[in-house]
Amino acid sequence: MPASREGERRSVVVDLVVRLGLAVYAVCLWRNLAVVLWADDATGSVLTPEMVNRAHWIGLLQLAIAGMVLVPRLSLPAAAGLLTLFAIGVARFGPFYMIDYMFFVGLAIYVALGQPALRHQYRLASWRVSILTGGLSLSLMWTAVEKFLFPQWTIAVLLHHPGITAGFPFPFVATIAGFVEFSLSFYLLVGRAVLVRVAAVLLAGVFVMAMPEFGMVDVVGHIPVLIILVATLLQGETRLQQTLRGRAAGPWASSGAVLIRYLAVLAILMLLYYGLHALSVWAEGKAVPLNQFSLASVRPSRS
Repeated sequence: MPASREGERRSVVVDLVVRLGLAVYAVCLWRNLAVVLWADDATGSVLTPEMVNRAHWIGLLQLAIAGMVLVPRLSLPAAAGLLTLFAIGVARFGPFYMIDYMFFVGLAIYVALGQPALRHQYRLASWRVSILTGGLSLSLMWTAVEKFLFPQWTIAVLLHHPGITAGFPFPFVATIAGFVEFSLSFYLLVGRAVLVRVAAVLLAGVFVMAMPEFGMVDVVGHIPVLIILVATLLQGETRLQQTLRGRAAGPWASSGAVLIRYLAVLAILMLLYYGLHALSVWAEGKAVPLNQFSLASVRPSRS
């Protein structure tokens, strides 16, 4: 089979997985199949199970997204619907909180570029899975950095679910979880074909293993993440990894370049996280000590 024909078939399968997965997720939100315990009967999910207190029209929008995303000619309205839900999250919870969920923006862009008039533009279409993978990688690395800078937020979750620590000290588990999540997410960005798929499988395994412990909130809440990981697994290496990995010659030179990028990305994200957190606290006018909870402490764990 010619490489171009194989690539086209893979693209069709990936598109089907993403569209069906998003449709199922939107229906789950509409039907309130996973709402956090602190929500009452009059509220429902907006974009994720813990984003509660919605209006009736938001449920109708979720249902409309579920239908539109299955029709390629309605890709642009479906993407606009996803971005609207994301914007509601920004308005209600703040931009700092929503950085965790930037992969929804990636999903919206992916869907939008599936519009037939845009999909035929090869330069745009060839980056669709790259945008998915990149958005998820950045979101997961962001939450991993949170575990390094504010481990008490992760420990608050572990206190309610001590079984997942396997008897190890809570700070140790939080640090190791952050390191593993960051490393696997980073190699989604720069790894070669085999490594990209291995990272996708391992990350998917982590999210699936969390489901029995956290229940329907994680079962539903992890659907978008698993959609992207399956798409990455099917696609493998894309132009994104080739671009970010660089053109260093030889395995040692390539490994050295990747290590430098790893340390640089970690340092940059830690500085950004700490700085933006301080800015968000200042903007709210609250002097919140680092040993107290913030809004991040109430979101369900994604690892």
